[in-house]
Amino acid sequence: MENISQRELENQELAKDAAQEAIVLLQNKNQTLPLKNKTVALYGHGAFATVKGGTGSGDVNQRSVVSILQGLENAGFTVTTKSWLMRLQRFYQQQKHEHDEKLKDDPMAILAPGFTFKDPEIAEFEDAATGIYVISRVSGENYDRRNRKGDFKLTDNELSNIIQMSQFYSNSIVLLNVGGVMDTSFIDQCPMLDSVVLVSQLGMTAGDAVAEILDGTKTPSGKLTDTWAYNYEDYPSSENFGMSNPEYVEGIYVGYRYFDSFQIKPRFEFGFGQSYAKFFLKTQKVNVNEDRIRLQVAVENSSEKFSGQETVQVYVSKPQSDIPTPYQDLVAYQKTTSLRPNARQTLEFTVPMSDLSIFDSELGAYVLMPGTYYLRVGNSSKNTQVVATFKLDEKVILKKVDNLLVPRIDPTTLTANKVSLKNVSGVPFFLLKATNFPETKFAHYQEKNDVTTFVEKREDLPGKGLNQIIEHVRNAAGKTLDDVSNGDVELAEFVASLTDQELVDLVEGQMSANKNGVVGISSDLVPGAAGQTGTIKNKRIPAIVMADGPAGVRVEPVYKRNDQVIEHFATAWPIGTALAQTWNKDLIEKVGFAVGTELKEFGVDLWLAPGMNIHRDPLGGRNFEYFSEDPYLSGTMAAFETKGVQTHHGIGVTIKHFFGNNQESHRNYGNSVIGEQALRQIYLRNFEIAIKTCAPVSIMTSYNRVNGIFSGSNFELLTNVLRDEWHFEGLVMTDWFSSADPKQSMHAGNDLIMPGSSKSELMSAVTDFGPEFDEQGNLLIKHGYDFLKKRSTETEMWNDFIVDNEGDVLVKLRIGDDSNLKDRLKDWVYDGVAQITDKNHVLLSGKWKDNNDLYLGDLQKSAINVLRAVLKLKF
Repeated sequence: MENISQRELENQELAKDAAQEAIVLLQNKNQTLPLKNKTVALYGHGAFATVKGGTGSGDVNQRSVVSILQGLENAGFTVTTKSWLMRLQRFYQQQKHEHDEKLKDDPMAILAPGFTFKDPEIAEFEDAATGIYVISRVSGENYDRRNRKGDFKLTDNELSNIIQMSQFYSNSIVLLNVGGVMDTSFIDQCPMLDSVVLVSQLGMTAGDAVAEILDGTKTPSGKLTDTWAYNYEDYPSSENFGMSNPEYVEGIYVGYRYFDSFQIKPRFEFGFGQSYAKFFLKTQKVNVNEDRIRLQVAVENSSEKFSGQETVQVYVSKPQSDIPTPYQDLVAYQKTTSLRPNARQTLEFTVPMSDLSIFDSELGAYVLMPGTYYLRVGNSSKNTQVVATFKLDEKVILKKVDNLLVPRIDPTTLTANKVSLKNVSGVPFFLLKATNFPETKFAHYQEKNDVTTFVEKREDLPGKGLNQIIEHVRNAAGKTLDDVSNGDVELAEFVASLTDQELVDLVEGQMSANKNGVVGISSDLVPGAAGQTGTIKNKRIPAIVMADGPAGVRVEPVYKRNDQVIEHFATAWPIGTALAQTWNKDLIEKVGFAVGTELKEFGVDLWLAPGMNIHRDPLGGRNFEYFSEDPYLSGTMAAFETKGVQTHHGIGVTIKHFFGNNQESHRNYGNSVIGEQALRQIYLRNFEIAIKTCAPVSIMTSYNRVNGIFSGSNFELLTNVLRDEWHFEGLVMTDWFSSADPKQSMHAGNDLIMPGSSKSELMSAVTDFGPEFDEQGNLLIKHGYDFLKKRSTETEMWNDFIVDNEGDVLVKLRIGDDSNLKDRLKDWVYDGVAQITDKNHVLLSGKWKDNNDLYLGDLQKSAINVLRAVLKLKF
């Protein structure tokens, strides 16, 4: 019997709870669910090959996964199609083996598209009271989904099978084992289909969670975090999604903001989800003043039979003006506990008035517009009632900021809301006066051309073109990080004592000595972990170990250390979108705490999660990792997950990918062109909420460019917005093998370059850095990968050295029979730049490049932030 730890068992139970609350009941005609008869006919390869989550860095190495077939059998269901499914499974496994064999030697295999399988047409249907068909889809890092059959749409066989199944069985159910939105036009084509359930991708306990929803042990309570349209073309992003330079023409009108504001009817609206129970919502108290909105909402389960949970959603409709404004915005939500029949619960909400601000691009300020505001309460974006109105007499400027991150030309074309707000009577009304609001706040910014360098005596400082401020500090030679921790030495004094190489070793990750990959496996301390920071033993600086997420901690599950077998089986949690579908902040905090427990057990310090980019388009290949189309829901979910993880001392999260990473196509160099208002209100807002609410230890910058600048080297983003406006005090790191220039990243405020492949570039920029050699003395060849050309690369590491017969720098070089330089030796000797010293070595004449343009102060600033994280996590 497997030696399953108590931690694994407890986390599996919590994972099942989260999975159950994530399941969304989309359709339930004739009250088919919950099932009264447990004899079912089960179809679709997803029944046995249930997809637990996405591919790429979001994958998890768990002990096992409960498929939907296993879950049904565990719950006492009789599956009449078991033999048919087993035959199909053999064919499935054969094809998957062939797929895996083709990729086994591919260094980019982990970023390859996931294995896909097309269901055959069902020739005969087995007898049962209920037919269930599982639709499964795989998506993952590096590839976007496609609006075609077998991906966003059903295959012809799937559609034919579902039509026939719904006609054959008394009860018919479709389970959607998918990572995000998909085409649901099959609902119209299958008028006899009873129930549709969004299973999502629920991690390792998927089958057990699904079974208990189907048999009524648990009442579904999940709500959609995205708008499900009738057609893909209904999404305004569909015009340019997946391009190398996508223009965000829709501006702030993302998801329900667009559908509501332009009167486009969705099939299933944002926040929608049915239940077996019935709930009655009544707003009991409302109070609005210039500081906040307060309200109490009573929720009653009016069902006579079923217990269940309801999510109360609060929206606000703001005054329409010349500034683009959606019909409504989500401003608060809460989920009830499980209410027994006829039970009640009163929920209390407080919404800061500042949360109702919009961004005025012309003024460069967050403002409250004058006019009438409508406060709405309901259980989906479509099903709400106005419970109060309030009127602001004059425009209020809450915060004045600089116009930052502005595109050369604003691509926004959707600017005019097509829905007029109507007066509502019979609800409380409040009058707000602009004079009662606090005075305008002003953001204060660091200058891009300034750099501060800490020195004790050094004079030969590198750097070009910036305004350098020299700060003289005490001599900290011989001091260690222990002295900093004890308060004997200031961080500025400590970093001033470090050599150029030591500074570079701190601001670059430490590549694994054995195996490195584009995704993960760059750590020697914890096998399978994504990477680690540099360690300087004589300075008592330990490494920070990082592991991927966000559906669980990704490390090697079994490995040997000192002849001892170590097991690190992690919990595979529901994907990010599914977690958000619970709309349960307390539950997400518990999940975060459980993840923190595993991190501590495994010896990992930083979790590279949660992922929280906006679902701009339903075809986003990595949407499964992220929470929602809505920044408020995304930001609060990330905040509570962060809170749970960081409750553990010495454990932190890394929220990602900062920012505008809304597609996988061209992800390493693509340029998202986004208007300033959309940046402020949609694509930065969720990160701002998480940072200000729960202070994550770290942030990871995205691969892509936004308005022409790579996120990893964007000073306005990483210093002016993140540090100056939001007052973030944590660590900023790149994603693995970022295309951003490492020198620019250092100045911009990206403190740590991961996994550590550009140390030579930084050393060359800060000092005269000679050629690097391998263990045999040959010129080092650096192996990399060109994401633009999608091919492996080799670079000779000459660094700052230029071969030149007039140079006064001599370099000894081995050129043996196996050397790549042998064919150049004759020309070097002929040109007088090489002197042969023995049969294997030469002396090359040369000079240094004039390129010491990186300021020591930029390295020191980044090193200070890295060391602050080390002190927080390791001391």
